[in-house]
Amino acid sequence: MKSLRALKKEFLNALRVGWFLAVRQIRRSSKGTTALIIFIMMLTFLNLVAVSGLLVGLIEGSFQQFREGYSGEVIITAAPGKDYIENSPALINFLSSHPRVRAISPRHTLGMQVLGTLTDLPKKNERPNRMGAQITGIDPYKEEDVTRFSRFLKYGENLRPGEEGGILIGANLIKKYSSFADANIPGLDLLQDVDVGSKVRLSATRKNGEVVAKDLIVRGIVKSKVDQVSTRLFVLDSELERFLAVNQEQYQEIALKTDPDYAMALVQETTNFMGSYSARIQTSEQAIPSFLRDVASTFNILGNALSSIALVVASITIFIVIFINAVTKRKFIGIMKGIGISPRAVQFSYVFQTLFYGLMGSAAGLLVTFAALKPFFAAHPIDFPFSDGILVATPEGAVIRAGILLVVTLIAGFMPAKMIVKKNTLDSILGR
Repeated sequence: MKSLRALKKEFLNALRVGWFLAVRQIRRSSKGTTALIIFIMMLTFLNLVAVSGLLVGLIEGSFQQFREGYSGEVIITAAPGKDYIENSPALINFLSSHPRVRAISPRHTLGMQVLGTLTDLPKKNERPNRMGAQITGIDPYKEEDVTRFSRFLKYGENLRPGEEGGILIGANLIKKYSSFADANIPGLDLLQDVDVGSKVRLSATRKNGEVVAKDLIVRGIVKSKVDQVSTRLFVLDSELERFLAVNQEQYQEIALKTDPDYAMALVQETTNFMGSYSARIQTSEQAIPSFLRDVASTFNILGNALSSIALVVASITIFIVIFINAVTKRKFIGIMKGIGISPRAVQFSYVFQTLFYGLMGSAAGLLVTFAALKPFFAAHPIDFPFSDGILVATPEGAVIRAGILLVVTLIAGFMPAKMIVKKNTLDSILGR
């Protein structure tokens, strides 16, 4: 029996000889073949990272737009069963003076009826040009600080503080601009013959049965992939207050802009400030409907499933490359064994070769992902109907996938080398 020290020395010698043989073989191999193998490994890595990253990016893009275009990092709304955020004035003063709150946009919201045709009465058996929608009262300057609201204005002009009598309408409420205009959805009524410069009538019924109404001129059309923008009406908050019979100083929504990492802490601080008063205080991630998060999880699973196919293809490719390489050099392997080079050293030489291909391919894939693909999709997101798709990839996740790729390639490279080395030395030398 060999001692542990002798086994250790034999193992280290096999490593050194295997490393020497691997370096020699890589240097003498065809540069075109080496580049092709590295390219295949790079594509496999990109498949691991980019496919799942783009699938998740479809939903992540909608999350990002929801945060940037509507909720901010923190969104405060009325508690369930309440019509408004209790103690709104004191809460707004607290948030406005908070050192970590960069911007705040309080909003009034109210469900109303909007009539798109004031002059022509509907014909017999024809429904009136009317629909129900939520109207939001905003301060244009404060809303701009939180969501950059002006970027959603596609036609016309924005609201201006002090200039009442105007209204902005979400594109998905108007038949001419709506993405659902050609869909025959029962119960979906869109405004017809309404455009910039048209006059519409807003009406609301108060709890005492009193109906209040006002005619407004359409100043502009706003369009976004955020439903809370494209399916709402917008007026000045001072104008919407007149439709509220009571609690005009209380708001229904408050959007906050802060550091994303501080959002959860701000939620807790705001909750503590509210005390016995009621409100729903959430980060933008918490405010996103749960079914969208479920869709993101499903896409992630689907992306991993597709990536596993790429791993199988890569392992088969490496297996074939190493196997052919070993078969064509079977006589050379037999001679090396005959002059005393251990079979383990020969196996290590092929393992080091696969490690080289895996490392080079992963390094190239990391470079392409974070230096080219991720910045490109951030600057030019994929235009989907419900979101702007981005590439979701983190350095930690990419390194983990690179590690998985290396393990798979090492196994795929070791197996054919072991098969060839196990052949009888004399048969290998004679080519039998």
